[in-house]
Amino acid sequence: MGKSMRDLNASDAVSLLEALRLGELSSEQLVRQHLERLSQTQPLINGATRVYQEQALAEARRLDATGDKNLPLFGLPCSVKETFGLAGEEVTAGSLRMQPEPHHNDAVIVQRLKDAGAIVIARSNVPEFAMTAESSNPRFGRTNNPLDFSRVAGGSTGGEGALIGSGASVFGVGSDILGSIRIPAAFCGIVGFKPHSGGVDNTGTWPAVTGNTRAWHALGPLARSVRDAQLIYNVIAKEPVREAQVGSGRLVIPARFPLKMQSPCIAEALAGARTVLLQSGYRQEEHDFSNIGSLYLQIPKLILDDFYDDWVRLLSSPDVGRFSPLRELFAQLRGKPTIDNGLLRWMLIASVMKPRSEKKVQAIAERFASARAHYRAVLGADGVLVMPTLGLLAPKHGKMNSQSLKPGINGMFTAHTMGNYLDLPAIAVPAWKFRDAETGLPPSISVLCAPGREAQLFAAAKQIEAALN
Repeated sequence: MGKSMRDLNASDAVSLLEALRLGELSSEQLVRQHLERLSQTQPLINGATRVYQEQALAEARRLDATGDKNLPLFGLPCSVKETFGLAGEEVTAGSLRMQPEPHHNDAVIVQRLKDAGAIVIARSNVPEFAMTAESSNPRFGRTNNPLDFSRVAGGSTGGEGALIGSGASVFGVGSDILGSIRIPAAFCGIVGFKPHSGGVDNTGTWPAVTGNTRAWHALGPLARSVRDAQLIYNVIAKEPVREAQVGSGRLVIPARFPLKMQSPCIAEALAGARTVLLQSGYRQEEHDFSNIGSLYLQIPKLILDDFYDDWVRLLSSPDVGRFSPLRELFAQLRGKPTIDNGLLRWMLIASVMKPRSEKKVQAIAERFASARAHYRAVLGADGVLVMPTLGLLAPKHGKMNSQSLKPGINGMFTAHTMGNYLDLPAIAVPAWKFRDAETGLPPSISVLCAPGREAQLFAAAKQIEAALN
């Protein structure tokens, strides 16, 4: 295993807030500590695309002097995904070919964090166009996993996963359309929460998702603990989550679910998580999930229908003309790429996967809408699903895209993608007690619920977190 940067004793946001409010620690001290950590780790993991050292320290000093310590995120240093607008900055999505998008205002989610007292110390790296699970791009380069530099940090919010997992940022925020929050959380040994699509205002973030996959897309936090994720979500959410009663509800067991777990530790952690809830009073209830496989096969069709034409437009220019995936393939074979290979993989499968007619698109969209209604009814007011976040541990660089973008039903990715197209709140929790004997990497377990039942999700996730760590 490569060198590791994980600090198992790193304090979470809730603990740091208490120290700040008691005067045991100043915001300037805390921000300075994390900036120093970032300066040490950045050459090794490349998680940040921009660091705001002077601005962050100035804001910390201002808060220490005049700030309200009762602010929910008072003085906490955080990071934000590169695709989130910051006033006076440009969104590049990691691309050299796309014209950078200027932002005159902070994205709503960023403004809410600042209003709550958080201090942005850095922006974080993404895969080009934020569409793969390996955070590598031609503009900023590759992000390494803080637990093992030879492995991927995940994507598309991979820079956030690396910054938080390395201890350089207390928490961060990202977006998730096919696991983009939960994959980095799982690979980097931290917590990641994807709300339902309407949970957080996405104004000022890139891209604007307006097609049939808009119900798959959500913004949410990556953090050091479940209680941190709930704290941050309550700041950025349209409706805060109340505390729920512990130990009541239904544990929905998905029968005939196409699931594959590559490492034994994943199955062991899953069994441990389910056992915790059953012992606390949850009732087990089995339901048929056999159509998940056929739904999984439809994912690329709606993604490509929503995004492919925009990708071509953004990659084209008057100087070089219309972007051609085939010409780019030949350029990459000659060792002269102009876009990331993961993005090219998506574009190359469009010739066979992109629907040819609007009628076909609507038929697929209706299948997903029907499934959303059905499985939300199955979960109801008191049901939770407990699943492996992913069926694999963080792979070596270059291996994630080849696995996640290959044709057919891939049971290692069926559980987390289901959370998107069914538009279910989903939280990923590390299971360090069950770390893999060979690599030392932790598996990750997810809890999912119906929209509006997030209080129960957080309560269940806290129980699982306590038992598996």
